[in-house]
Amino acid sequence: MQDSYRELFFSESQEYLNIINNSLLKLETNPADLDSLNEIFRCMHTLKGMSATMGYDKLAQLSHQMEDLLDELRTKKKKVTTKIIDLLFSAVDILDKILADIKAKREGSIDIAEILNNIKKFVDFKEEFTSLSSKSSTAASVVKFSYEEARSISRLRSEDHNIFRIEVALIRNCPMKEARAFLIVVNLKRLGEIIKVTPALEDLKQGDFLDSFTIILGSKENRPIIYEEIVDTADVQSVEVDLLDLSQLPAPNESAVGLEKIAFKAPSFTPKKIQSMRIPVERLDKIMNLMGELAIAKIRLVQIVQNYKIDSLEEISFTLDRLTSALQDEIIQTRLLPVAYILDTFPRMVRDLCKRKSKDISLEIIGSEIELDRVVLDEIGDPLMHLIRNAVDHGIENAEERNTKKKNPQGKIQIRVNRQKGQIFIEVVDDGRGIDFDVVKKVALRRGLISEKEAQEIEEKKILDLIASPGFSTADKVTDVSGRGVGLDVVKSKIEMLGGRLDFETKLGEGSRFILTLPLTLAIIKAMLVRVNDEVFAVPLMNIRETIKINDDEIKVVQNFEVTRVREEIIPIIRLERSLAIPRCAKEEPVKADTRKSLVIVEHGKKVLGLMVSRVIGELDIVVKPLGSLIKRTKGIAGATILGDGRVALILDTMNLT
Repeated sequence: MQDSYRELFFSESQEYLNIINNSLLKLETNPADLDSLNEIFRCMHTLKGMSATMGYDKLAQLSHQMEDLLDELRTKKKKVTTKIIDLLFSAVDILDKILADIKAKREGSIDIAEILNNIKKFVDFKEEFTSLSSKSSTAASVVKFSYEEARSISRLRSEDHNIFRIEVALIRNCPMKEARAFLIVVNLKRLGEIIKVTPALEDLKQGDFLDSFTIILGSKENRPIIYEEIVDTADVQSVEVDLLDLSQLPAPNESAVGLEKIAFKAPSFTPKKIQSMRIPVERLDKIMNLMGELAIAKIRLVQIVQNYKIDSLEEISFTLDRLTSALQDEIIQTRLLPVAYILDTFPRMVRDLCKRKSKDISLEIIGSEIELDRVVLDEIGDPLMHLIRNAVDHGIENAEERNTKKKNPQGKIQIRVNRQKGQIFIEVVDDGRGIDFDVVKKVALRRGLISEKEAQEIEEKKILDLIASPGFSTADKVTDVSGRGVGLDVVKSKIEMLGGRLDFETKLGEGSRFILTLPLTLAIIKAMLVRVNDEVFAVPLMNIRETIKINDDEIKVVQNFEVTRVREEIIPIIRLERSLAIPRCAKEEPVKADTRKSLVIVEHGKKVLGLMVSRVIGELDIVVKPLGSLIKRTKGIAGATILGDGRVALILDTMNLT
């Protein structure tokens, strides 16, 4: 089986499990929510069919029995109870583990006997599950109706079956098309009897067909049910379901009849047009890299045009610039995924943690539809999970403590996502006990992180640096939820590694708010180019507060550090020439009338620095290139980019400059 097929299966299966988890949460809150129940059933039904088609029998078997239990709930033969909800959650967890095992090629390590027995306590099954992947098809392999097929049609008609001709078209270049086609055949078998498949079923299994195929089905179901069974299958472009006009069907004693001799009624359904398609991540990365090279070429062309001042070339350059920018925006959009991709797993996590901690906490997610680069999204899952787990374990009080404080017995956690000017802001807010600064200072003193004098003078805005120290924890004891000393320091470093920053606000007795500021994408960023002697550097624009010019007499020395005052704020100065050991200009520059120093003021949360540079060149969209192994670990350097004249400019990691 090709790896691309497996990856597609894993991706879709995980999506279905996420939907099931969230719908179960809704059903737990409102047991009469039939829409959520139907959504769970539909996803489980699809997951069962996909698993069987792929030959993953444990997944298919457990999904099958869960589907039967869900059907009993849908038909109101059983009531939705807390025990059943817990059982379904447990079963979903096992499905998730089986999926992870299959992905890691550890099939067979999960025993499903216990969960199957637990499900059987709630429902009697009509028949034992048989692996759909091993069922053999009795469909004929010829293109024309054979004698046996004609007899089957006659028999089915006598049993009041309708005979349908079903035309299915998959999307062009459909990945895993043989699995899609076979899944449709398997699903239709449950609705009746397959009389014929064209091309032959064996050809479908091997993928030896174009993007469409025909199925002749005998069924007592109506056309809408058959249509709906097929149309929701992934990668189906169009479906036509028609009743066969059998007035011209020869008697079974004739040897064969061509399909072209059968008349069909007009299609009853409008073909489903393709709305979306899946693209492998690797292909998106290649497209993005090519876009980066194109952007660099565009910048070089713009510079050449500026040098030679050719009108016709300027017009072409302007058009190319506009089109390239539009293309760049569209390509970036293809890399974006809704934040819901990771946030949708959190309600279930909070529910389980609350049960373990005997707490009542609601989780509200706002802005989950906002999109973020998939690379950034993959990296922020663990940091966000830590913040949520910490809020449940330490932030939110138990009901008794909240009643004593005259708070709502139910705690509240909010995740708010919003987008502003190419940046994403994610806030994790709780209405718990907040952070006690006195306790933080005592722990910091005990661990030798600060002195007695520093403890007395430390500002509240510096507290984050303390609680984000490696291994720092104010928890009275280690728990299985959090408090293991691996926490906020990892969160902070991960966010900063992505070019973002972590801020927080807290009020004792009222709660805390953590704010993650992230770039929309890591591939192309807005930067300010600066010159330091003969070298050009790029400073990410999202880290820049402002640029100013100062006179020499505005620079003071405090405790061996240069600082300047900007609107009553003391800002440390870093001379990049010294910090990065940049050699002086090869030739003397002409004396400038303006002798003031250029200062680029950058900030990361509460940390503010003034970077002294020779000159500010201007803003530019730059393509981020990874560093080579020799300079990858150089402090203060985050990456590199290629300028319009072909030179390489290093991208500054302003947080780690000293």
